[in-house]
Amino acid sequence: MLTEETSSFFTAPEATGGGQEFIEPVHISGSGYCELWRINRLGRFRVLKCLKPEYRGNQVFEGMLRKEFEIGFSLDHPNICQYYSFSQVESLGNCIEMEWIDGRTLEELASGEQHSAELEDSLIDQLCSALSYMHSKQVLHRDLKPSNILVTFKGNTVKLIDFGFSDSSSHSVLKASAGTVPYAAPEVLAGGPASVRSDIWSLGLVISALSRRHRNIVRKCCEQRPSRRYSSVAEVQKALHSRWPLVSGIAFIVLIAAFSLWPYVSGWFSKQEPSEGTPEQVSAPIDTTALTPADTASADPPFSSSGSVKPKVSDKATVRGPSTTSDNAPEESVDGAAIDDLFRQATELFE
Repeated sequence: MLTEETSSFFTAPEATGGGQEFIEPVHISGSGYCELWRINRLGRFRVLKCLKPEYRGNQVFEGMLRKEFEIGFSLDHPNICQYYSFSQVESLGNCIEMEWIDGRTLEELASGEQHSAELEDSLIDQLCSALSYMHSKQVLHRDLKPSNILVTFKGNTVKLIDFGFSDSSSHSVLKASAGTVPYAAPEVLAGGPASVRSDIWSLGLVISALSRRHRNIVRKCCEQRPSRRYSSVAEVQKALHSRWPLVSGIAFIVLIAAFSLWPYVSGWFSKQEPSEGTPEQVSAPIDTTALTPADTASADPPFSSSGSVKPKVSDKATVRGPSTTSDNAPEESVDGAAIDDLFRQATELFE
């Protein structure tokens, strides 16, 4: 008979501090304009993002902080960091209160030990899902890079963060080109406007930093001309899940194998002697010089009853079929370098 068991703490729980708040620094960027503090509010961790002391009160940077909150607050996706409120905190000034994420950056994860292909594809898929959702809300990230992507320790969940340089169609301020140089698209670096395709350029570089198995996709994401890139993140996801490269790669390898073996197969067939000759192969010219007087005496009359010439085949005349390949004929050779190049192209189809 089953009995109900009572659940309880295994050790005595500690009393909370009630409404008391504990604040500690989490990250203070050396080159950025913001700093992060972790706050313990009513037993729950949150993050406060504020301006560095030298930027507080500056109209441009205060406007950037406010714009970031408005964009982040408008987004609601499991792979995007949540934004809760915008308020003033003593000694920190205006702050964005946001979700605390217990994890590490994609940059740290990619530089560590190797990971399975399944994990890499899962992280890329989650990132694409978050970016596609942003674009559906008319929001561009404009600063997509591994250090702005967090991966939780529990569950390996992707969390896209830092919308400090993000832009939306509903905002009319702070539209100048922005981002991080190594991950910014060429048109943005040239001073042109950002677009979905400029985010896709950065996405391609992030994918290449995490995995080397999607070179063809990365190559198309990072085309110099924006019109030649994927038109949406949904297309990138479709390419990631497509099985066509595998099928076409197998077909291409079979074609290469047939191409490389054909000279040997055709040579083998040409060396096979026919079992019975054709009429043209059986007939042979009469060698009259091989006939002796005795042969001519005992030979049948050279004329038939109809008066036509009746040829006689000499016993010494030989029947020969068409000659096969000569011993001195050069053998067909296979271009090894060309085949190696074809195999290399076929291998790229699997990546």
